[in-house]
Amino acid sequence: MPQGGRWYLVAYDLTRHSWRSFRSDRLTGLCPTGARFRPRPLPAADAAANAGTSTGAPAAHTVRVRRAIGRWGTVEPAGEDRCHVTMTSTSWDWPAQALGNVGTESEVLGPPEFTAHVREWGARFVRAGGAMP
Repeated sequence: MPQGGRWYLVAYDLTRHSWRSFRSDRLTGLCPTGARFRPRPLPAADAAANAGTSTGAPAAHTVRVRRAIGRWGTVEPAGEDRCHVTMTSTSWDWPAQALGNVGTESEVLGPPEFTAHVREWGARFVRAGGAMP
C-alpha cells in the first residue's frame, strides 16, 4: 500500500512477535520459503492504517499559497487575477522547494508552521550567499 509516496509491505514478524511495515524498495533477495502462516488480525482498522502508524513516517501537511505554482497542487480560483494552490506533503521541504522552483512571487497563506519554515529557508539561502558587496 502507498504511504508517504512509498509502498510498504505490512507483515507479522515471527522473531519480534509484532506487526511491522517494510519499505518495498528496500526488500532484496526475495525467495518463497514455502512456509505457511497463521492468519492474525491487524492491530489497526486496516493495513494502510497500520502502515501509517508503524513506519514512523510523518503525517501529511497541507499548505496554501497565493499565485500560480505549476501543476504540483490543486488550484482554486480566488478572484479575477488570483488563485489559491493547495499542496499536501509529509514534509515542509517539498512545498517550499516547489515554490522556489516556480520563480514567481507567492504569499504563504498557511499554516503558520509552513510560514516559519519558508522564512528559515530564506534566511539559510541569504547566509549561503554571503555578504553582499
